[in-house]
Amino acid sequence: MDVYDLSHLIETGMPFFPGDPEPRVIPGRGAPPWQVSALELGTHTGTHIDAPSHRFPEGRAIADFPPVHFVRPGLVIPVAGLAEDEPVEPERLEPFLSRVRAGDAVVFATGWERYWGQPRYFRHPYLSEAVAGLLVEAGVAIVGIDALNVDSTVQGTSGVHERLLSAEVLIVENLRGLDQLVPGRRYVFSFLPLPVRGGDGSPVRAVAWESDGGSP
Repeated sequence: MDVYDLSHLIETGMPFFPGDPEPRVIPGRGAPPWQVSALELGTHTGTHIDAPSHRFPEGRAIADFPPVHFVRPGLVIPVAGLAEDEPVEPERLEPFLSRVRAGDAVVFATGWERYWGQPRYFRHPYLSEAVAGLLVEAGVAIVGIDALNVDSTVQGTSGVHERLLSAEVLIVENLRGLDQLVPGRRYVFSFLPLPVRGGDGSPVRAVAWESDGGSP
């Protein structure tokens, strides 16, 4: 079985959202001969998942969801060709809506991962609030994107987070490797987080594998 890795490496010097804790991997200095390194991370470091409590203090934290919630069938929506800070509008989603099922993970492939580590990565495309509304109406469980943010980082918006998280649709950001997946084909996605008590999110090791038959 082919398992596709959709996560960025966690390392010192990696990109992080402005204002978040700076990630550091500190080499181990355990008692010889053992190596025990230290990690300094935010809950939204690298490829990560947002819980409702990321935006709403009364919302559920990441450890409040059972592990099965993070393993979902779903599909990739291709939205390449967008300009800097350009929204994904409903017409890019609508051709695939008939294949989206309640409980799915829906992942948007902007191609912006190619700018990882460059200043342009922070001027990424983002989802429109209209698209977020369609996804909530479709009953999806998780929405992902291969960019820093489902909202506009340039404009500092938060409406997409608010629309999704208020409906308990979890958000995965900073995906990579979506070009390994066939647009519109059904896969199983795993976005398992660390079980952080009270956590508003967590880094994940995002992977996907082909669903039975892979057909819509």
